[in-house]
Amino acid sequence: MTGPSSAPDLSIVLVNWNALDLTVDALTSIADQTRGIEYEAFVVDNGSTRDRGLDELESKFPWVTLITNQENLGFGRANNQAFERASGRYVLALNTDTIQVENALGEAVRYLDAHPEVGGLGIRHLNDDETRSTQASAFRFPRPGQELLGLLGLRTPDDPTIWPDDDRGDVDADWLVGSFLMVRRETLDAVGVFDDRFFVYEEDIDWCRRARTAGWVLRFRPALSMIHLGSASAPHIRDKSFMHFRSHLTYLRKHHGTVVAAAHYLAMVLRLTLAASWSGVKWLVGLETGAVFFPRCRRQLEFLLLRPGQRGLG
Repeated sequence: MTGPSSAPDLSIVLVNWNALDLTVDALTSIADQTRGIEYEAFVVDNGSTRDRGLDELESKFPWVTLITNQENLGFGRANNQAFERASGRYVLALNTDTIQVENALGEAVRYLDAHPEVGGLGIRHLNDDETRSTQASAFRFPRPGQELLGLLGLRTPDDPTIWPDDDRGDVDADWLVGSFLMVRRETLDAVGVFDDRFFVYEEDIDWCRRARTAGWVLRFRPALSMIHLGSASAPHIRDKSFMHFRSHLTYLRKHHGTVVAAAHYLAMVLRLTLAASWSGVKWLVGLETGAVFFPRCRRQLEFLLLRPGQRGLG
């Protein structure tokens, strides 16, 4: 936390959407586990409809700046609202379903201070299980040609994950997952904020690609870690896979061109058509109920018509 006039080392940005309890736990862990740095925090409530008592955040965490939206503006756009007000030397996009451990934030700031070439930093993500197993959080960029062959069933897609290896130490990545993305102020000023054409998903890949193109290093440091519970918004999203793929089409069109995006769209249309046809056959012979078949058809139709990314939010 910062004093009234001091510029903080770190600005922390969390976007809350119907996950107030998780947000409270995330902020509590930040306060309990962060040492040796000055920080400020922003919580952007993105039009929550199921959370009650958001004033709890202001009373329990007076050091947090609360930004409230009347509707869900999307993950990237909500982050951008706080990015534009952040004054820290570093800015952290942090999911609400995270728990800090062992002063990861303080150590991350010190690491970036010592490595001025690094524009963005990611850390190891741990599952909340007995062994604290590792989640994927650093990756190579998507390879459209291989992805297309995978959609057509012509090859098994490659795993783009950069798995942490303590013996190898720090690794430069193509992109770092947006559940923990700490960026240098100079990098943010040069690259810009998230592209709000991505309503949810893949805004992190797009931002990292822009940063890499601008010459910045993106580094994955597995020696630092946090717990990532995952799927905070999953109960309120009806068609997560389709929303993800719609965002992926936006990414492909932006960075690889309309032809590549169109080829991926047509390949997915073919897969969905075959799956819907088989589902219809099972419904006709009594192996699948209408309660399963008709909603599937409606959801697939929304994808085929490329409904906006926010469709499918419950």
